[in-house]
Amino acid sequence: MLVYLGANTNEKLVDQILDIYPNVHFLNSYIFPEAPLFLKGKERLQDSFLNFDSEIGSSGGRLELVTSTDYNIVPIIEDVMDDKNLSLLWTRFGRKLRFANRDEVKRNEVIYSLVKCAIGTCLNLKPKSVLFSYEPHSLPMYIFKQVAVRLGIPSYTMTISPFVWRLFCEKDGLNSTLVHNMAEGVNLPHDSVSRMIQEKQGGYGDAKPFYEKRDMEAGWGRAFKRLKASGWNPLRAYRCYSAAETYRKLSTSRDQFKGKKYVSFFLQYQPEQTTLPDGGLYSNQLFALQMLYSVLSPLGIALVVREHPATFEAFFDPIWRSAVFYETIINIGPDVYIDDISMDPFSLVEGSLAVSSVTGTVLLEAMLRGKPAIAFGKTTLKEYEFSAFIYGMSNEEDFRERFLTACDLSAEEIRADIERYLQGVYPSTYGSEDYLGNDSMSLEKLREVRFSALLQALVDVLRQENISADG
Repeated sequence: MLVYLGANTNEKLVDQILDIYPNVHFLNSYIFPEAPLFLKGKERLQDSFLNFDSEIGSSGGRLELVTSTDYNIVPIIEDVMDDKNLSLLWTRFGRKLRFANRDEVKRNEVIYSLVKCAIGTCLNLKPKSVLFSYEPHSLPMYIFKQVAVRLGIPSYTMTISPFVWRLFCEKDGLNSTLVHNMAEGVNLPHDSVSRMIQEKQGGYGDAKPFYEKRDMEAGWGRAFKRLKASGWNPLRAYRCYSAAETYRKLSTSRDQFKGKKYVSFFLQYQPEQTTLPDGGLYSNQLFALQMLYSVLSPLGIALVVREHPATFEAFFDPIWRSAVFYETIINIGPDVYIDDISMDPFSLVEGSLAVSSVTGTVLLEAMLRGKPAIAFGKTTLKEYEFSAFIYGMSNEEDFRERFLTACDLSAEEIRADIERYLQGVYPSTYGSEDYLGNDSMSLEKLREVRFSALLQALVDVLRQENISADG
């Protein structure tokens, strides 16, 4: 069996997985290494980690065409290489590697080489299953997953659920399906779900995700934080400042759209898995904004766009955000407004006809407050079907019709249905049994519950695929 841990791991987790299944191979990439530092000098652990793309050579950062002439499964190679996400996943590499492999022909060679390496690894190892601890969003591991699925290898991925203390485990394929947690005691309506719902329906101070509760300093304090978040790169920090200033200048007082009918769109921090690959076509959020505006404009409904607070406070990537990005938004049409990021987002939600995002948590928060939600990508609301939740739009006419239907629903109907869904889907999640509240969460606690979810799911996957501990 193969397990992908990525960068979010520790020695204890590796040992726990080896205790459950000693013959595991941990997937890693040679050209995008994520193997943890604690492996150094520990041969027992090092032997368990596998660089599936080690045949790809490198000279001065320029990657070389794989030398193997085998593994020519043309339909799979062509199918994977046609994936629209591949060109954008290059943004995950560092600036030096991107520059060394900047021409289109070389990048095409690298993608071809990665596909062949993934096919070769799968055919040689013949894994009975692959488990990904999260959705792969580096180019090599994303390609490996696409190959494994197309080869028919049972592949499972831990994905984000509506519950911050728990994860889904999805069996990948043409249509992904949720794995039902086989442990006892998770099938009854749970107090933790009710507690989360109460938080989300309360004030912004209670519902605000713990990872967004950072101090927003002003003046030199903020400048220092931006420089640190930019890896001490002054040019990157300046670009962050420039983008933030442009956003501030283009944002308008809410008095400007007071009394108007509007739909709010909440941008997401990038780069992140939640938009790439989860956003699909709409990983470029400008595409979603253009489509949404085309639906709303004939109805005389305005579009209000709000930036994610982490964009100017965490690591800033000018590939995904720039001053031009916000200028493009405001130029989409005459009835587009940029919201003041210092204002309470929940009051923006309350005034909206509907709330939209690519995959953001605001979609759940909106429905818990009785508002229709519009999603452009793969959200945390797996297998949720209700007319207040709009996704998978094929064209403007389909989109507009579904939007108008959703707007006819009462707030009570929307709240009742999403609460029913949350209680019903809870048994299909893994992780900590009890939710201690938003104020008790931290990044360390988040890692802990996600490690716990992975271990629980691993046991279920082994059972489901009939893999013995020594098999």
